[in-house]
Amino acid sequence: MIGAWKRALGAAMAFVSTTAVAKEHAGPMDDPALSARPEIAVGAFDHGSNFHPLGDKLFAPATPAGVLYEGEEEYGTADIQLSYRSAPIRFVLKPRVTAKVQINTAGRTNFASLGAEWRQHALGDRIYGQIGISVTVHDGYRFTPDPFAPGISDAEARRRYDIYRRRTSWGSRVLFNPNAAIGVRLNRRWAAELAWEHFSHRRIFSDTNPGIDTLGIRLVRRLGR
Repeated sequence: MIGAWKRALGAAMAFVSTTAVAKEHAGPMDDPALSARPEIAVGAFDHGSNFHPLGDKLFAPATPAGVLYEGEEEYGTADIQLSYRSAPIRFVLKPRVTAKVQINTAGRTNFASLGAEWRQHALGDRIYGQIGISVTVHDGYRFTPDPFAPGISDAEARRRYDIYRRRTSWGSRVLFNPNAAIGVRLNRRWAAELAWEHFSHRRIFSDTNPGIDTLGIRLVRRLGR
């Protein structure tokens, strides 16, 4: 998992390594013209973080060695996230329309989301908090095939068991994506965020709903001159 996380983090850092951030012109952080511009972002996320800010516990117990709980089949991998945020729109506290894709680097489930985010600034735009909600579709399994079904061949049982062991049954093709972030502005164009993304359907579409939490960091770039 550490190796996958390092590879994902390295890919995210490479996005900004060729950009001369230090050459950005100095100026006030809270320039209204800049704050109203759209943004793009790239991030690296831990795919399965045992973190539940909206649940009964802040941290779920660690899985004992050699034990795999339902819903943790994809833990220990890493994601790259790419996102676009519109300029704030004049509707219900000025949200930003957000489109995101979260791509797993180990060939597990990928997510594509569309929703809205609301932001509150502090200290002259140097720090901000952000919450959002999106609707997500994924390319994983609604239900993984049963490796113990009667009448299947040994080869088919082994194939299904490998899927059962490595892939999560989400219970629905459509999930909800509550999310939150804390951002620190590096200069007038760039910001860094610590972000949480959750994916589940709260048993609306089926009784199978393991959900997943991902934690990561993002680099954010304001668009425009």
